[in-house]
Amino acid sequence: MKKEKIAIILVSPENPDNIGAVARAVKNMGFADLRLVSPPRAWRAKAKKMAMSASDILKKGKAYASLQDAIQDLGVVIGTTRRLGGHRGTFLSFDKTVAKIRGSSRQQKIGIVFGRESKGLENEDSALCDHLVTIPTGPSYPSLNLAQAVMVTLFALSWDGSSSCRAPLDRCEDPSAKEAAVHARVLDKKEIEVTIEHFEKALKALGYKKGGADLLPRILRTLRGLIKRSGLLEPEAQMIKGLSRKIREKMGSPG
Repeated sequence: MKKEKIAIILVSPENPDNIGAVARAVKNMGFADLRLVSPPRAWRAKAKKMAMSASDILKKGKAYASLQDAIQDLGVVIGTTRRLGGHRGTFLSFDKTVAKIRGSSRQQKIGIVFGRESKGLENEDSALCDHLVTIPTGPSYPSLNLAQAVMVTLFALSWDGSSSCRAPLDRCEDPSAKEAAVHARVLDKKEIEVTIEHFEKALKALGYKKGGADLLPRILRTLRGLIKRSGLLEPEAQMIKGLSRKIREKMGSPG
């Protein structure tokens, strides 16, 4: 697992003390990339007290206007939530999420998203995540404090409790990660959108249009769903772009 490729993203955090406690958890577990979406005013200064010796994490932390902006350079985005429901997106179990992040971080950047303290992730934010996960808790009080949720998740990623390896995962062999490392580069969100734009132009050249009962929006949603499940490798993107270009040429469409 490459911890430097894992970003911890806080969406609209409301309490600077929680931001400071999160920064401390991030440093405790050996991570460094902290991103905040629409944080409160003067959050760096107000969060220092709870951050203790992790003020460097606060100093390097980046603020963004939207979650969409914060994930542009990431390949996979995992959202944490305690609210279930099929309309929310694709859920993975906690253990499968840990395994996926460990393996995928060998070849691409990963984002772990945490919602606001009062009501978690909004539907529009969870829709931007490739997968969602619920942290296992007692049913009588399932809601975790923001910093607790971050610490539990990062601890699970950082430590292997099996008898064969009781050292931090940076020193352990992860078979899934080793296998993933030999694969081609996985594109980030910005590159994926460029590829989808090429495909959309080809569909339009074939006569598909937005609006009414047309299939264009449905096809694009299906393509995005497929990419969310498994990512998009660079050779696959090149193939899509190449085919899209050939279609436009055959149809006599510019661009």
